[in-house]
Amino acid sequence: MDFERVIMTKPIAMRKILIPLLVLVTLISCDKKEFGNLEYVETLEGGCFLEKSSLLKNDPFFEPDTVTYSVTNDSLNIFVGFNATCCSEYGSSSSIKGDSIIIKIQTSQLGMCNCICYYTYNFKFVGHANSYKYRVSVDDYLNFVGIINR
Repeated sequence: MDFERVIMTKPIAMRKILIPLLVLVTLISCDKKEFGNLEYVETLEGGCFLEKSSLLKNDPFFEPDTVTYSVTNDSLNIFVGFNATCCSEYGSSSSIKGDSIIIKIQTSQLGMCNCICYYTYNFKFVGHANSYKYRVSVDDYLNFVGIINR
């Protein structure tokens, strides 16, 4: 009789441990952040936009270095504009790691012209998520960070 009682109490004890454990695992898995399904599509390089006789940095047509973004339905566009020596050539890369968008623009050939250009890039993404962090760097000297909220 004692042997049967021991056998019957083991499943009851296992249930008492197993049920709270399953509830805990369920709560932890529901608490994960959803990063969404954002994907890189393309980069549109605008090149150098130079106003006539815009040879000096204090020219009234001088644009500030900037990063802006726009969200439309399931599209995200990140615009990057920066001032640099004319005639330079740049390469760019974009990656998505977790909830962060990382954009790098690097000089591939330094220009030797005697003027300043306003270079533009438009990085396009598709997909959705509630928010993303972004980090944009131009030649490791010009850095922008922020949060994109939908």
